[in-house]
Amino acid sequence: MTFDDGQRDLSLAALAELRTYDVPQRHAGRLRSQCHAVLQSQSRGSVPAGNGTRFQRIIGPALAGAWCLAYLVEIIRRAAAVYGF
Repeated sequence: MTFDDGQRDLSLAALAELRTYDVPQRHAGRLRSQCHAVLQSQSRGSVPAGNGTRFQRIIGPALAGAWCLAYLVEIIRRAAAVYGF
């Protein structure tokens, strides 16, 4: 591969021939205002920290942690078996 190989690349040549398109200014302003409205409505409707069911706050994370711990123990056990410990 040489420095000039990129100059002969057909894919890059085809990309260089493509026209560029941009969004009209009026459409960009309307889209921006719609995005801001959606983001503001989501921030108002979010659940405050500390609220939630017992499962979401305690039981779910505990089960996930136990599952991860069991998975890690099994990985270590199998690795020890492979390496003869």
